Amino acid sequence: MEVVKNQIDELNATITVNVKNSDVAENVEKTLKEYRRKAVVPGFRPGNVPAGLIKKMYGNAIIADELNKLVSQSLSDYLVSEKLNILGDPLPNEAQEQIDWGKEQDYSFIFDVAMAPEFEVKVSKRDKVNKYAIKVDQEMTDRYINGYKQRFGKFEECEKSLEESLLSVELIQIEKKGDVIEGGISVEEASISIKMVKDAKIKKSFVGISAGTIVDFDIKKAFENETEIASLLKVTKEEVEAMTPDFRMTVKTVKEYKEAEMNQEFFDKCFGENAVTTEEEFKNRVVEEIKASFSRETRFKLLLDIKDKLIKKAEFNLPEEFLKRWLKVSNKDITDEQIEAEFSHFIEDLKWTLIKSKIAKENELKVTEDDLVNAAKQQLIAQFSQYGMSYIPDEYLVKYANEMLQKEGEANKLYEQEIEEKVIDFVAEAVKLEEKEVSMEEFNELFK
Repeated sequence: MEVVKNQIDELNATITVNVKNSDVAENVEKTLKEYRRKAVVPGFRPGNVPAGLIKKMYGNAIIADELNKLVSQSLSDYLVSEKLNILGDPLPNEAQEQIDWGKEQDYSFIFDVAMAPEFEVKVSKRDKVNKYAIKVDQEMTDRYINGYKQRFGKFEECEKSLEESLLSVELIQIEKKGDVIEGGISVEEASISIKMVKDAKIKKSFVGISAGTIVDFDIKKAFENETEIASLLKVTKEEVEAMTPDFRMTVKTVKEYKEAEMNQEFFDKCFGENAVTTEEEFKNRVVEEIKASFSRETRFKLLLDIKDKLIKKAEFNLPEEFLKRWLKVSNKDITDEQIEAEFSHFIEDLKWTLIKSKIAKENELKVTEDDLVNAAKQQLIAQFSQYGMSYIPDEYLVKYANEMLQKEGEANKLYEQEIEEKVIDFVAEAVKLEEKEVSMEEFNELFK
């Protein structure tokens, strides 16, 4: 058996695997004997089926299977031993001759391969990249502060209800004419947020009322959502569907939401005990928090600009016809139209992948186990925060992070994310970053 490479051009080659019949004959014969030993054929005792019949029944399939295993392994070994940097996977050559399985012969299997291009990508302080910072204006600061005041505010009893008020009520099911339904649904303690009422007329009847006020209303018009009604009445959704909708509400208390006041208790709730002690310190801390919240967006813009800079700077071609064919073979459901529509994005992403790999390799940028664990922890922290869980003990984070890294594909995904971060940091250090402060509106315009 031999493997021969034929370089067609700088980016395309064929690899031919020549297999002699004798290379597979021994394994084929061994497998046929195993089949004969186990075969169950009517008219023959197990193990006594004629060898010729077994060969006729299974011979071609066994030869094909043995050839496939041998050729696949030989091709893989050749790519490794010759250190060929290929793109995608080898594809069977479209001119491959059909095999006549009816006769013993030698075989030739031809594969098309796409070679990764050779290129240079050098960066220096002569290369300029913009680094954007978003201006934090007074309106933005006030919006954040009001958000904190809302978050740490509380309901306090008041005389009359407003549109934002919370009503503590008793609810009793009634008939259309107003009589209480004997054995009907009743709830002694229920809370109704007026702003959650959907029907405008009913909402208006809830505004301007005080403790002791009685209001009859259609609960299904007021809320519409059966799950919400079931929770309010402490019954099942099925009971809500079947019930009549008229209820009598007796108001017990009216509460109005009051924003938190600027004091030490408020500061402590926002940033921890005594971390901030004055209103000026609080505002400065909010400004820093806003800037930090923009860091992901500005970092993403830096990534896009560095990526664009390096792709233009490297200037290399890719074997596009092979790659289109490979995409279609690799994705059975994709159409030619989809490939054409998305191909330019695919090519750009592939170029960036090659550039990242080259920079990482040439500059010995590594992703350690600790890097992966920390990346997993940061991802978990972001997930937990979505559910209002702002603090998770580190021992639990480490445990969950290690579990995440055991899941299929997660480690590779985090590795690619981390190596990209290291490449961006390396390039940002090597080029000249030009600081530019812009408004949020100006920053958003950069993406159009």
